[in-house]
Amino acid sequence: MEGLVQGLTGVFQASEQLWSIVPLSTLYLAAMAGVILWGGSLRGRIFQLGAREAMGWGIWVWLAWLAIRLLRLNLVTGWDTLHRLLWYGFYPCMGLLIFLVVWISYASNRRPEDGMLPRWLQGLLILDLLLAGLVLTNDWHQQVFRIFPSPDHHRDVYTYGSGYFLILGSYLVQLLLANGWLAWRAWKEKFSLLNLWAPLTILLLYGGYIAGYILRVPCCFRTEFVLRTAVFGFLWMESLLRCRLLPGNSQYRDCFLHSRLGLTILDRQGRTVYQCQQLPVPPEGDWQRRTMPISGGQVVWYQDMGELRQKKKKLELTAQTLQRVYRLRRNWEKIRRERIHQQTRQRIYEEVEGILQSKGSLFLQYARALEQAQPGEGARQMVARLNVLACYLKKECVLLLRGREDNSLPVRELQLAVRELCHYLERTGLKTLVDDRLEGQLPVTTALAFFQLLEEASEEAVRQGESSQICCFKESEKGWELSLLWDPRPWVREFVAQHQSRYGRGLFCRELEYGSSLVLQHQKGDGSW
Repeated sequence: MEGLVQGLTGVFQASEQLWSIVPLSTLYLAAMAGVILWGGSLRGRIFQLGAREAMGWGIWVWLAWLAIRLLRLNLVTGWDTLHRLLWYGFYPCMGLLIFLVVWISYASNRRPEDGMLPRWLQGLLILDLLLAGLVLTNDWHQQVFRIFPSPDHHRDVYTYGSGYFLILGSYLVQLLLANGWLAWRAWKEKFSLLNLWAPLTILLLYGGYIAGYILRVPCCFRTEFVLRTAVFGFLWMESLLRCRLLPGNSQYRDCFLHSRLGLTILDRQGRTVYQCQQLPVPPEGDWQRRTMPISGGQVVWYQDMGELRQKKKKLELTAQTLQRVYRLRRNWEKIRRERIHQQTRQRIYEEVEGILQSKGSLFLQYARALEQAQPGEGARQMVARLNVLACYLKKECVLLLRGREDNSLPVRELQLAVRELCHYLERTGLKTLVDDRLEGQLPVTTALAFFQLLEEASEEAVRQGESSQICCFKESEKGWELSLLWDPRPWVREFVAQHQSRYGRGLFCRELEYGSSLVLQHQKGDGSW
């Protein structure tokens, strides 16, 4: 063991002698240029947005840390307080870098477009900044370091306080958390264990270096801590990308090169730049060479057109079949519409024929009576009744046809029909006073029933010798109502009994002090009488 330590000490001493040839200021300037170039290359290869943003911030933190170290090296002696403050400035940089490492490892398990910083990471950033503030204020409380200055800064005598071990423990926990996330991603993605050896080796070497630096082992303590930390940090990031623990653009290039797409990318001179492990192109078959220009060159691939042409023929046959089916379907729809139209017309004809047949016997009766009647009042009365029947049949058919589309009828149509019917009834000697309180639309069945009852009751009133009647239409919240009023007559109840089966319970007789009222009610909603 002592021989190993002596060997490592010799190696570090030789490297220090080699580095002593180049001034430290020049080394740090070169390191800053290397951070910009190497860090920019790493950032450009990172695919995840959150990790890319964290790497961009890391470049600025590294430049700030190297600048602090460069300023401390070139500062004139005698500025002990400023020297210590610059040395304390290492810890804000270390805290920010530890935080960015945790962010990068967390982002490696997120979606590529996810660049949001979660709240717990924001809290971790605040914690690292508070710990850095504890170091920066060490001169006031001496809880992190107790320093006894020496002319040679490598020989400064200082001891560690409780705050130092708190900071060290915090950094250690965050490093374990970051590497634990990476290990979990490797297990989830089923990576080979060989992919983990490079990051773990770099981490173990850096851990050993940190332990030697804290314990003041000469081979570690007398080295440039900032430079070696920068080298280890960038090597660790490079190993994460190359081992695919951190999603990078290089993986897509490898995917293209090892795929069997059969693609070739050429430059402007026609030379092959990238070529997939393409399938061999056999001499038989319907192969076609295809090219597409891109920026700086072109893409070449071979396409098997045989299968495509076969599918095209099948599609053409399918299209022809679909066209024939469409024509048949269109003709069938036309036939179906004509059939529905004919059925509708047939239904209307049947309803109209039913209306005509309902008064057919009465027409024949009046016609025979008119043939045998002598000129005079009797003949005039027969003609008047025939006019009433004709008006009723005409208006009943008009109401039916007007309301056949949406089963509703404007009240205006019923009012016109009632007005014309009352005009012809007046010629028979029956005067009708109409009180109409309806508005808007009315169901066709209700309008037809009201008009039919008005005509039948009026005919009966004419036969009974009535000279006047009052007709009232009104609407309530429950439904619609038609009422006919005459002087007190016994024939009203007989009329209700004869027509109860046709109109249902909605038809009834209401005896009033001043007359007999015939009422027909139709309820809203369920349409019951």
